[in-house]
Amino acid sequence: MEGLECVSMLHFVSVSEQKYSELQNCTREELSCLQRIIRQGWPDHRHDLPNELQPYWDSRSQLVVSDGVVYKGLRIVVPPSMQAHMLKLIHQSHLGIVKSKQRAREVLYWPGMSSVIEQMVKNCGKCADFQNKLPRQPLRPTETPSFPFEEVASDLFEFEGTHYILLVDYYSKFIEVDTLKNLHCRSIIEKLKAQFSRHGIPVILRTDNGPQYAAEEFKVFCQSYGITHRTSSPHTPHSNGEAERAVQTVKKLWAKAPDKHLALLDYRTTPLDSVGFSPAQLLMGRRPRNSLPTARLLLAPAAYDPIKVKQRLDRSKCIQKFYYDHKRASGPRAELKPGDEVRMQPHPGSNRWSPGVVVRSHDAPRSYIVESGNKEYRRNVQHLRKSTPDANDSRHRLINDHWAELMEPVSAEEPEPVEHTNSQQESAPVPQTAKGMTSTGQYITRLGRVVKPLDRLSL
Repeated sequence: MEGLECVSMLHFVSVSEQKYSELQNCTREELSCLQRIIRQGWPDHRHDLPNELQPYWDSRSQLVVSDGVVYKGLRIVVPPSMQAHMLKLIHQSHLGIVKSKQRAREVLYWPGMSSVIEQMVKNCGKCADFQNKLPRQPLRPTETPSFPFEEVASDLFEFEGTHYILLVDYYSKFIEVDTLKNLHCRSIIEKLKAQFSRHGIPVILRTDNGPQYAAEEFKVFCQSYGITHRTSSPHTPHSNGEAERAVQTVKKLWAKAPDKHLALLDYRTTPLDSVGFSPAQLLMGRRPRNSLPTARLLLAPAAYDPIKVKQRLDRSKCIQKFYYDHKRASGPRAELKPGDEVRMQPHPGSNRWSPGVVVRSHDAPRSYIVESGNKEYRRNVQHLRKSTPDANDSRHRLINDHWAELMEPVSAEEPEPVEHTNSQQESAPVPQTAKGMTSTGQYITRLGRVVKPLDRLSL
């Protein structure tokens, strides 16, 4: 017919001639029935369509055939045999779920494409390796003790080159600080015994997973004194928040005050905002004399109502939780179950989320035992992101040879693996004569691994 001009859609699609030809051939072989329906007209009811064409029913008004290719508006309808290749192109730069969907929706279409892209990104091992930190969980305050020194927390810290041990009472907020000559477990135990002799033996002692607190000797000490020892999850210092906060308070006082002991006395005799009594009053039932002129009657022993004090402490914790959850925390996460595939948040020195499998829940709340690389680790749920078997399998194949480098502990305060046991012993550091060299002539990597030279045949 005169006046008609044949126009190829290849001129309007940014694709190579070879790929466009492949698209036409695959469409002709796999979507011929769909092409026929589009040209001849759609039936009145969805169930009148063949099963394989029913997913296209909701888009029927937008589907057209041009130059042997099916389009939904300006988007190409991809035949089933080419969808896997298109998925690789969509995710070749490892964009996230939302960006990958947006990138595909602009130019491509097939039924269920969004859900397939979402599952593909979730199963991507590389994407699982590099993820952002999880948002903080809602605050979980500890239960207020019923009497002083029922529950205490301990921590070690260093100030101006000297090591100290700190003990803080959860009820009265009374702080005890002692100097340490060394960091051996036996020295820690002796200082705690002295403090307990002054104030009584606590029911619960909370600490972190430092090597001194995780040693077998410390475990035996707690058992002999009838103390329940509870440790925080590794890399989760806020789980031992009472002690961490007390250390911060002491360091700030000492940095500004010329007399360390007088600074501690002033703190102990200053009333707490939440209850109106000082830590010394809550612990001892009296006001110790300080440098301020004070009436003698105020220094006399005076009882207080423990029920009202507990109510005020509970109210203070509720207010703290409200503001913390409102500003920082997200919603509570679903509990993990044994066998769940997870990724562990990298600790300092690494940027890869490591794959693992939940073995069981730990006695401590929000804490789990995770198996990874034939070793077990204790982790807080804050550091565990639920993964998929496909994503973990792809990562496992890459880390068999260098798992130790990825999971090597980098903090002397939190030894690994198996932080959930208290059987770790102290070990003296290897003396080094030069960078990476020991006095025995062995070379040690920055991660602490001894490099053994090859035994070669001497001819």
